[in-house]
Amino acid sequence: MTTATGHGSVEQYLDEMFDRLAGTGAAGRRLLSETESHLLDAVEEGRARGLDAEAAEREALDRFGTVTGVVRHVPAAARSIRTTLRRLLSGTWLAAGVLLLWWGGSGVMTWLLGWPWTWLLIATDRFGTQAGMCGRPWVPSNATSDCLTRYRGTLNLVLEGGDRDAYPWLAVGGVLLLAGWLLLRRVTVLGTRAWAPEPAMLGLALALPFGLAAPVLLSYGVAGLFWQAQHWTLSYLTAGLFATAIAIAALRHVRSSASPERSGDRG
Repeated sequence: MTTATGHGSVEQYLDEMFDRLAGTGAAGRRLLSETESHLLDAVEEGRARGLDAEAAEREALDRFGTVTGVVRHVPAAARSIRTTLRRLLSGTWLAAGVLLLWWGGSGVMTWLLGWPWTWLLIATDRFGTQAGMCGRPWVPSNATSDCLTRYRGTLNLVLEGGDRDAYPWLAVGGVLLLAGWLLLRRVTVLGTRAWAPEPAMLGLALALPFGLAAPVLLSYGVAGLFWQAQHWTLSYLTAGLFATAIAIAALRHVRSSASPERSGDRG
């Protein structure tokens, strides 16, 4: 695309916008044409006020806004397989980050809560199911660690007694995935409508599995209090509460995304 400004900053701006509008069809073409016309008029107006070409372009772009901000709300073209695949990739990326953060973060929280939880078990003799937890025969006379350390070492930090060493790395991986997704949405085409997953679909995709898993995990955690299985009940309670929080946040996202649409329909 050739403009009256040659290959200056306006031309670069339009080239970037052209890339960002991929998959938006006629709406994107109209926006690109209108943007070009507006910027050229703004540059000519600046030149008429005595600005040089570079200063006039810079002023026009500063007043118009960033490419990401302008194209963010342009709807993607309907029935586009490429757009569907892009949204699926973006949504899968986000869901994978949430899943890793949930699993690893549950382990981190269980590890942090392990100290007060173990003290509670000792103080209550495992809620009355095992008398004298810190005396023999439960703690051998030749034990090399104190009672707290011994019992805390038996806690399952993740569900089903999984790997005690992997969960912090999974949590870090989840944080990095989510941070990368959010960062790239601000500076690349990942933030455009052609790549953005539908808020309602994404919210339901997260709310449904976590919402179904949460009561199951919590019920196992509560039942473990009375099955003499308190070594794993904390991990189930923590994971269940974390899943509940994710499901609620996802549902709130669905509702907030639907509110503007309802308002627009009423208008």
